[in-house]
Amino acid sequence: MENLTKQEIDYSFAKERVQKLKKFYTSLAIFIIIFAAYSMRRYYLSGDIIFMDKRNISVIFWIWGIILAIKSAKLFFFNGNWERKMMDKELKQTNYGKF
Repeated sequence: MENLTKQEIDYSFAKERVQKLKKFYTSLAIFIIIFAAYSMRRYYLSGDIIFMDKRNISVIFWIWGIILAIKSAKLFFFNGNWERKMMDKELKQTNYGKF
């Protein structure tokens, strides 16, 4: 394993988090655009403006929304701070000869 400085490790964690955020926000924007297009099409065809009616919203949007909610919870609430702490702990133990 390479000998990385703390600054390099911090940079790699920050870079990984920014990539995850970018991917999440891109997925969210695509979801909003497609859902808005679907809703406008439905409005022009049938005149329905009810968005919370379970019968009128496609199952795909429900599944996609649930997946986005899980990703957001994982990204914002269950972030990788604990992973970093465990890695630091393991690195310290390895450096001091404790296993």
